[in-house]
Amino acid sequence: MERFAKVQTAIKKIIKKSPLEWDLLHAQKTLFWLLKLNPEADEILKIAALAHDLERGVTGITETTHLKNLSNLKEFKREHAKRSSEIIGALVKAYDYSPAEITRLKKIVENHEVGGDQETDILRDADSIAYFDQHIEKYYQRNGAIKTKDKISFMFDRVSDPAKQIIKQLKYKNSEVTQLVAEVVR
Repeated sequence: MERFAKVQTAIKKIIKKSPLEWDLLHAQKTLFWLLKLNPEADEILKIAALAHDLERGVTGITETTHLKNLSNLKEFKREHAKRSSEIIGALVKAYDYSPAEITRLKKIVENHEVGGDQETDILRDADSIAYFDQHIEKYYQRNGAIKTKDKISFMFDRVSDPAKQIIKQLKYKNSEVTQLVAEVVR
């Protein structure tokens, strides 16, 4: 089995321990959207897409259970990304990635919530599109309208214009989610 496949298997095993039942699908959707945005993505960027939320499978920490309100969401997300970065950095050492590759991977994962360069911007965009494409309705069921509307604002406002155009094209089965998205996404 090639190195990337082994790392992918190890990441999936960890993510399956997340308290959020949709995390594995979210990781896979993030990789899907990353490859739509950047078909030439290399192995490190693909690993970053799969592992960007890895810490939830280790710590069990989620914004739902650890935030009373979303006023601290940016700080929470910064810490979440930092923890995920450290975990994936330690994990890939066992698969003979070079120090430079590990440093780059950790940087991409640590900055995936805010972007800042081409690679982290693409991962941030793929993460947000995957949220809208795959688990916004589950988020709504779990958190209700007010938190979902705040999360929609957070996830939409942070992305690039091309990602915003993709998000605007997505459709939802739940009419309440459709309405919330329409109120925020313009």
